[in-house]
Amino acid sequence: MKVDKAPEKIILSADRDTKELYTEWVTRDLTDNIKIEYTRTDAFIEKAQLFLIDKLKEIPMGSGKMKIKAECSLDKFIEDFKNYMEGE
Repeated sequence: MKVDKAPEKIILSADRDTKELYTEWVTRDLTDNIKIEYTRTDAFIEKAQLFLIDKLKEIPMGSGKMKIKAECSLDKFIEDFKNYMEGE
């Protein structure tokens, strides 16, 4: 499988009664099992980035409790957020 074709999320599930982990990873679990989900970092960051872009466009500069410094552009804010999420 090519890296860019990797699923955004993989799931490791466990039996609800015995709490025993199953040995296979799945990309979709339609059962009522206990689930442990792992998400690709780049997919998580992209989703968070889209959310922030959408939400920050709705907030007028300097309104309420959330204030964005005038010298901080939305692009710079998003870049800083991405770097923070990546641990840089």
